Amino acid sequence: MPRTADVVVVGGGIVGLCVAHQLRARRLRVVVVERGRCGQGSTARATGGIRTQFGTEVNVRLSLRSLVHFREWPDRYGGDAGYRPIGYLFLATTPSQVEQLRRGVALQRACGARNQLLDRDEVARGLPGVVLDDVLAAAFGPDDGLGDPGAAVTSLVSACRRAGVEVLEETPMVRLQLDGGRPAGVVTRRGRIAAEAVVLATGVWTAPIARRLGLELPIAPHHRQVYRTRTAPGVPDRCPLTVDLGSGVYFHRDGPGLIFGGGDRVGEPGWDDRFRPEEAPRIVELLTRRLPAMADAELAGGWAGLREMTPDDLAAVGPLPGLDRVHVAAGFSGHGFMHAPAVGEIVAAGLCREAPPVDVSALDPARFQRQLQAEAYVF
Repeated sequence: MPRTADVVVVGGGIVGLCVAHQLRARRLRVVVVERGRCGQGSTARATGGIRTQFGTEVNVRLSLRSLVHFREWPDRYGGDAGYRPIGYLFLATTPSQVEQLRRGVALQRACGARNQLLDRDEVARGLPGVVLDDVLAAAFGPDDGLGDPGAAVTSLVSACRRAGVEVLEETPMVRLQLDGGRPAGVVTRRGRIAAEAVVLATGVWTAPIARRLGLELPIAPHHRQVYRTRTAPGVPDRCPLTVDLGSGVYFHRDGPGLIFGGGDRVGEPGWDDRFRPEEAPRIVELLTRRLPAMADAELAGGWAGLREMTPDDLAAVGPLPGLDRVHVAAGFSGHGFMHAPAVGEIVAAGLCREAPPVDVSALDPARFQRQLQAEAYVF
């Protein structure tokens, strides 16, 4: 058990591991403390989506920066994050949604993405068997796609340890120690680690930790559920990850079957992360409006987890108010996997007094006292 470190990273999901790897690249002594096994929290429940289609510049730039890492994963970390650029397709069914996509594509292309707006005929050529009668237009991102969260974490843990990061699993943090408004270390169930800086990459648990420090962070846990079928009748093999903005339901191929979910943003916060089979009929009904042939497909199960949501669907990244050596990287609202590599660079740069590779002032943890601009691309 190490007794001292330059930085303790609390949380061994993909965000915490990316932060730790970047800090170690700057020759800092880094310890990661994880209450369970690395990657077995929210990362293990993630669907692995990677997209550049957002309505806020900071999210677009985080995705573009992270894409470099996903493409170069074997060289940077060893192993494979499973990046597959199958594309994301957002379907618009109202004039206001079309305008939202039009503005979004203009922003994304200005940032360097290759995204484009499609009319219904262009969409229909790529999605035979999908009902598009009410679709007015769509936005497509050719570099968007999927990764493998489990494989990414496995390779990151190995990369961190090879670089000299101490990764301590089954080591819950009991409390964060402060001395005159600055961190003095963390106390775990295995002992104390003295440190002059702490990073909270603690997902849905961040708000309770901040509350014990006298701070309120509006990061709330929300239940999210995903379903899998054994077959995918009527769905083309090369189907992009398709998001129906009207219903909020998304779907994509998964081998011979289909993965789908969404349509569940409305709901009270809560800590129940159990799979709820009774919720399946409502989502299946929404899905089959778009994919009628899927009514005959057999459900093969699914999984559930908690998303760490903020009021504006943007993460909280940076120092906590009044605690400039306690940085937070949480509240990703479903975007943690895709943004983790860029966030690792940004948090490490902030702690080392370097200019960040992306301007994340819009993610300031102190912003919640001001008027917020919400992310537009949500489902």
